[in-house]
Amino acid sequence: MEPACAGREGHCLPWERAWTGGSATVVGEGLERMTAAVVTLVVILALGAVVLVVGLLLRRRHRAPEPPAAQEGAVPAPRLPADLAARDGSLVLLQISAAFCTHCRDTRSVLGDVAAELPGLVHRDVDLADRPELARLLGVARTPTTLLVDGRGYELLRVDGVPRRAALVTAIQPHLGRSNGHG
Repeated sequence: MEPACAGREGHCLPWERAWTGGSATVVGEGLERMTAAVVTLVVILALGAVVLVVGLLLRRRHRAPEPPAAQEGAVPAPRLPADLAARDGSLVLLQISAAFCTHCRDTRSVLGDVAAELPGLVHRDVDLADRPELARLLGVARTPTTLLVDGRGYELLRVDGVPRRAALVTAIQPHLGRSNGHG
């Protein structure tokens, strides 16, 4: 069988020789290079997949546990450490602060005024530098964060940032009656 490039000796393309039964060495070299490139690509993709899977597993393993879904009428588990809850049945306005927080001073003033005005309410300020575990335990993502907590340590209300005084008083008042046994 004559090569397809007969009459053009030395100018045959590799596939012309291969299809016509000519020398396969040029085609073989091309296939070896192509096979090496494909193998390299497959190895890179496989390593990428392994890295992705390991990363997802580590992320899942180190994620904070999500609280169980609240059922209607169910009492949520206490989240506040006992040393921060009020022992006399009062409600605690717990301010989570940080030394570098620019709005924490304003929040401290608002919460102090509200606690002085409403009987049965105590204001506590905790610096995250002193109690860093509270950030994760209470899900605090920014400062200031204010929590209204009952005497058993249950979170009743949460405000991120500087609370507006009137809105805070309105939100707290329904809980005051319940904390004193009137609700």
